[in-house]
Amino acid sequence: MKKKNVQQAEIYYGLDAYTKPLIRRIEASKSPIKQFINGKSAAVFHKMTGDLVNQIISQRVEKDLVLKNLIRQEDQDLQIELSNPKTLKETRLLPQAFNDLNVVFAIFGNSVALSSFDKTNQLGVIITNSTIAKAFEMIFDAIWERSTPR
Repeated sequence: MKKKNVQQAEIYYGLDAYTKPLIRRIEASKSPIKQFINGKSAAVFHKMTGDLVNQIISQRVEKDLVLKNLIRQEDQDLQIELSNPKTLKETRLLPQAFNDLNVVFAIFGNSVALSSFDKTNQLGVIITNSTIAKAFEMIFDAIWERSTPR
């Protein structure tokens, strides 16, 4: 009997919309994790999660999971978004057209996670589908190659 590909979508609300995708990408243990992110909004949400984000960064480093991080140009001076070899994080700047980006989306393995940074209407979706993940990865890789290293 052929094994079916698992295809699913998970939807989260409230702070879970931000935290559940962070946790899932560590559980998936696929490297590199690739993400587009609004750094200023991420900093606000990091504070809302207490120590969870620091724990996730530690787990990511323990599992040797590299993070490729594309941030908005207006976020380039944020300490939270700097490239950091100790945390296996490489950050580049998105083209100026992305400055209105108010989400984080991450590609990890066969999954894509999208989370809004709207504090009044938080929504997060994790899609596990190899075809969709590959499409997002191609978009990410094309922009990564044209992005500005920091």
